[in-house]
Amino acid sequence: MEITARAGLERSTFDGEPTWVLTHPDGARLVVAETGATVLSWQAPGADGQLVELLDGYASAAELAEEDGYRNALLVPWSNRIRDARYRFAGVSHDLGPARDGSREALHGLVTGVRFARAQMSVRDSDLAVRLVASVAPDEHEGYPYSLDVAVSYALGVGSEGESRLGLELTATNTGDAPAPVTLGWHPYLRLPGHDTVDGLELTVPARSRVVTDESKIPPAGEAAFAGETTPVRFAPLGSSVLDQAFTDLVPDDDGVVATVLRSPRTGESLTVEQEPFQARVVHVFTGDTLRRAPRASVAVEPCGLLTDAFNRADSAEALTLAPGEQRQLVSDIVYRHG
Repeated sequence: MEITARAGLERSTFDGEPTWVLTHPDGARLVVAETGATVLSWQAPGADGQLVELLDGYASAAELAEEDGYRNALLVPWSNRIRDARYRFAGVSHDLGPARDGSREALHGLVTGVRFARAQMSVRDSDLAVRLVASVAPDEHEGYPYSLDVAVSYALGVGSEGESRLGLELTATNTGDAPAPVTLGWHPYLRLPGHDTVDGLELTVPARSRVVTDESKIPPAGEAAFAGETTPVRFAPLGSSVLDQAFTDLVPDDDGVVATVLRSPRTGESLTVEQEPFQARVVHVFTGDTLRRAPRASVAVEPCGLLTDAFNRADSAEALTLAPGEQRQLVSDIVYRHG
């Protein structure tokens, strides 16, 4: 597909929040907030050619600031939780301190409230992409005395069979002079047209194991964290299932990617989250039951590099450590097929 003058990148605002709006020549539209480089909206042509909303983003700047549900957030330099907001790395103990609400969950990293700057727009074949950059400095975050450069590229594209794609390429570079603990994740909330709740949707996760957790949603040490599953794990339909569950021991498809599928049996439409198994060893699924607005209207399907509390896990130590000058990357695509 030839990129036309219709496509492009525009500066805009959302409820007073500065945004970037990326438009593909097929009409697909992506809105990204400066804060956290958080996707607020992804619209793509549906079966009738009209644009449909495929991600459940924040509805206001106040919601974005509150971070309820971490809707479509980038998770850097960790995903999910760190037990009691404390960890030990390279023989040194660190305390991340309490969250704004006083809890000590240490949820979802350090960049959700950071302002990202645009670096560039790029065109490649049928893809149109925007790249945003930010940094993590040792004096900005209690308990994380490391320096990182963070870059994210979002790409809109169309596949060979007409499917719409939203691509993510998230990169963290250790710019300090000592090893740093780094693992990456993404927290997109998927929604399908014509479904007010997720109850009637089918979910398929290509995993051989689920992650066992305690009442604090922290997995135990070692092999006790894993329980076997028959692959693929299927919920057909989701019905009243309440999920805040991680899966691992992921099974790639014939193309070598892990594909988690949310599908409407009524319309045949589907959203597939693809992740590279060597980059993202975990997929976390959340049915949004505790969201303050619109609970169970969408399903979060989260590609994550490592398990919850990886900063405190001996079995994650090697994969967690990022040497000075090295990069860590997470690549994921969401693919929309409209029957």
